[in-house]
Amino acid sequence: MVTEADPRPASGSEAWVARITAAAMHAASRLNGAGLVLAMANLLLAGLFAPAALVYLVLGLVAALIGVAQLWLLVRIELDRRLFEALAVAADAADLDALDQGLAALGWQAPGRAGRSLAERSRATLRFLKFAGALTAAQLLLALLLLLLR
Repeated sequence: MVTEADPRPASGSEAWVARITAAAMHAASRLNGAGLVLAMANLLLAGLFAPAALVYLVLGLVAALIGVAQLWLLVRIELDRRLFEALAVAADAADLDALDQGLAALGWQAPGRAGRSLAERSRATLRFLKFAGALTAAQLLLALLLLLLR
């Protein structure tokens, strides 16, 4: 993604790695959004059915805990998406070093994690897509369980 502030695109394959990662993070945020909607539905169902049995309260608590994890993941995904969009424009070694310094200054990166390539960073970030899918699937299973136990 080329911006007016910095019109120079990053070099070929690294720019595509960054773009692909940003797109995957966008998909992960959509998946997480669906999971959060399911979490709200699960809490509503658990609240409605709670007088019938204690199991509904437990399932509601599980849905709430998964929902909290999804909220944290959603914030993390959005931060990483924006960083990879910026790296798609300028993804050379100097930019990665500057990113590492900025993350370290904020206390968001351990000193030993500096100096990774863009591909390594992308592989580490893409695990969030898997986490989002797993958490959303867990919310869907909880919704089905809540409805089937009724």
